[in-house]
Amino acid sequence: MKKEEKNKQTFWYLLLAAVVVVVLAAAFFTMPKPAPGGGGTPQNQTGGEQPEPNATHLVEPKIYSPYYEGLESLVEAEMNKTTINATRGNYLPAGMFQELPSFPADLYQMQVLFKYYQMGKIRNQTNLDNKELGPAYWKQPEWIPTFISNGLNIIQHPPTDTYYYGWAEYELISANQMRNKNTGEITTFKPGVVATVLSNKTIEVKVPRVGVEGYSVYPSDMVIIDAQPDSMFDVYTVLYSGWYVQLYQGVRLAPAYPASGAIEDFQLFPDGTKSVTQTPDDTAKYIKVEFEPEQFVLEPSFPLFKSEWAKLIRMRVTVNESTPKGKYIVGMDITSPSKEFNDDMLWEYKTEYKVGGFGIGRPFFRVFIQVV
Repeated sequence: MKKEEKNKQTFWYLLLAAVVVVVLAAAFFTMPKPAPGGGGTPQNQTGGEQPEPNATHLVEPKIYSPYYEGLESLVEAEMNKTTINATRGNYLPAGMFQELPSFPADLYQMQVLFKYYQMGKIRNQTNLDNKELGPAYWKQPEWIPTFISNGLNIIQHPPTDTYYYGWAEYELISANQMRNKNTGEITTFKPGVVATVLSNKTIEVKVPRVGVEGYSVYPSDMVIIDAQPDSMFDVYTVLYSGWYVQLYQGVRLAPAYPASGAIEDFQLFPDGTKSVTQTPDDTAKYIKVEFEPEQFVLEPSFPLFKSEWAKLIRMRVTVNESTPKGKYIVGMDITSPSKEFNDDMLWEYKTEYKVGGFGIGRPFFRVFIQVV
């Protein structure tokens, strides 16, 4: 009898254990699974991960460009000089542009709208439905306002170095050759060199100067009026080789926090002001600046515009959650690349490589920020 009761007890223990296993298995298969990557954050209904509490979020900034009195008439006057079906003029050999995208028929119209109203966002590809202007626009030298006013003349009339040779020792024996009367040595001039015999028989030799370095940005100033603490946003500018630069320039971008500055173009803050004064160290604690790309080579703009003569730069600005309300300036300086990078580029470009890193007395690109 005792043996029968013991068997019954064993049966109920086994049954209870089986029920516990079933319940635990059901709980395992119905409980939320960890997010990919080993984290414990559950996924939301759409399959994406839920944001962490207080995570800095990426926002689309509001670029402020006011419509002030007289601006519309100025824009209208410039628009009247353009056409919606423009073509590039014959002011330079067509071969100079062979590595660039096709010239957009509405480039000059878009250039005016961007210049005065900041209408259109420069991006890595063109999507006119979203007002995004890609390299088909910003890689054209005509996109840069100073090309027509300054750059074109430099390229059409390159700077030269002038040398003089006395008639007693030298004579010009052809349009591109000069002979030393004493030694008989003949100098053959490189293409582009112009030699002329002056009235006193002196030989004047003009040698085109090599464009060694130079770069600039467009746009150079931007005004953001709705920055929020604990947020980040992206702004863009184009860094391009100066007119007539013939070397490959290595550059590295670095954050800048100037003590003061005033907006130089058509923009201003909503209250009508243009100037900001700040303590650079404090601003650097509150606002972080990063660049993409950070280190790269700018290609030449002469004797043809190389495909990478202009580079789109993304500046990512992160506003710390403890940033006080107010106005700030952050910027982009240009410094020398790392030694490893320079060594690689010297190996690739040889004597055509130049290490960049000169300044202009202010950050090349400045973003004036109003934190609200």
